Amino acid sequence: MMNEELYEELEQEFTRCRIEEEVEDVLLELAEALLDLGITGREVSVKEQAGHGKLTACGICEEGEEGEEPAVLIRTLTINDKEFEIEDYFL
Repeated sequence: MMNEELYEELEQEFTRCRIEEEVEDVLLELAEALLDLGITGREVSVKEQAGHGKLTACGICEEGEEGEEPAVLIRTLTINDKEFEIEDYFL
């Protein structure tokens, strides 16, 4: 789980870049985009634009156990060349 200090840093960066969505919503959208690539077991990245920020999420999609949904680990989130270590699972 993301610590409060990192969450506040992300909120500040979102405000600075005029990203109106909530941090959780953006991270979930990026996790879904990583999952949509359909690549499991290796690190992949997706890029999106939000507000004045260019976002790049790097992570790994892991196949779910029998009957479970896949999991997405977002390792890093880069906003306009400023990298944040997320290291948290989404979805």
